[in-house]
Amino acid sequence: MLILLPVATGVHAWLFCRENLPRLTQEAVARLKAAGVRDPVVDVRFFDLAVSGEAPDPPARQQALASIRTLGPLRLQPGAERIHVKASLSAQLDQSTLRLSGWFPDGDETGNVRRLLADLRPDLVINTEELHSSPEVLWPEGVKPPFTASSPLLKPIIDTLRVPAELHIRAKGDAIVLSGLLPDTALKAELVAALAEVAGARVVDPTGLQASPHVLPAAFAKTQLLSAFVNSFFSLPPPRTFDIQSDGIPHLTGMATRQLESVWLALLRPVTGAAKVDAQFTLVPSLYHFPGYQIQSKLPPDTLDSLRKVLSDCVIVFDPGSAQIPPLEQAKLAALASTLLAAGPSLGLVIGAHPDPAGPENAEKEISKARAEAVQSFLVEQGAPTMDIHALVFDPVPAGSPAARASPRCVELLIK
Repeated sequence: MLILLPVATGVHAWLFCRENLPRLTQEAVARLKAAGVRDPVVDVRFFDLAVSGEAPDPPARQQALASIRTLGPLRLQPGAERIHVKASLSAQLDQSTLRLSGWFPDGDETGNVRRLLADLRPDLVINTEELHSSPEVLWPEGVKPPFTASSPLLKPIIDTLRVPAELHIRAKGDAIVLSGLLPDTALKAELVAALAEVAGARVVDPTGLQASPHVLPAAFAKTQLLSAFVNSFFSLPPPRTFDIQSDGIPHLTGMATRQLESVWLALLRPVTGAAKVDAQFTLVPSLYHFPGYQIQSKLPPDTLDSLRKVLSDCVIVFDPGSAQIPPLEQAKLAALASTLLAAGPSLGLVIGAHPDPAGPENAEKEISKARAEAVQSFLVEQGAPTMDIHALVFDPVPAGSPAARASPRCVELLIK
């Protein structure tokens, strides 16, 4: 019996290894896979067990090891737990919030990634609540902190976050508000300075305008040229808007004269090239017709208010094709002369003729100029102050426009 006991033990061990170890090995592999371990490898030597593979995260690693430890009669020896967790990083863009998730080794690389992405996309809120760190996590081969924009874990995310440039400027009330994304911080500073130059008492608010080298290049983002247009366009009273997307098509709204419209289109041409401008302008005859126009004449407020009312009721209408002041209109002007004389030499007066928009441009401009000069001469003959009276031709305004005169063959008197 003593001689047969070792033999029986050996035979039993041989049968166990042949019959049960393959089954236990398969069971161990199945448990590792169930816990999410990729490429699991199980090495069984007698009753000692060694496992290796890659777990998606530390909780999955702990679950896999706990499941293996309950697989009797095998023993998982210390140092035989070669299941690794490689660092991972993924991102989901939810409107203006970028949510990061994954696992990093212990350290401050989470803060570094947050700062890097915030610099590249300052318009986004970077949420790292689901980005964890653990000592069980290892950096993949070829990945070494600190991260840069070209790091293998970050580059796929950064490539998807590149956005087209856009610019929006709103002038309304007492503020000029900028928003959008620009590829150049110098251009942003230039635009803000150009607007501050013409803002006057208005506030220039650039908090909604971000600039980042991560924004895709845009044809319209040209320094000096873009700011020259913005400076001219927003020097006029509000409301007015300027919008331009990556397609390079500018969208303009606001009040304008025909002359200013031509100036602005000329300033935009080198900015946008052949792109067609979408201009939704309310045309007015002159700068003096803008609602927010500030009167320059140094008259007392009471005198200014009463004179403005008198002039609003005094429109001189001419006969078709004539620059001669009709008798009834002469009587209007004669009655007005004494009021102008009483205002004193500090009065600045504009005598503007409205051309007929339906007539030939050159002919209408010529006869309109003659009508304005005729009214000016008549007032001077009646003793009106001559120091600051100017006769000019207003821009034609299409019939039906809110600023169009009921009679295009008229001369209007405005305080300068």
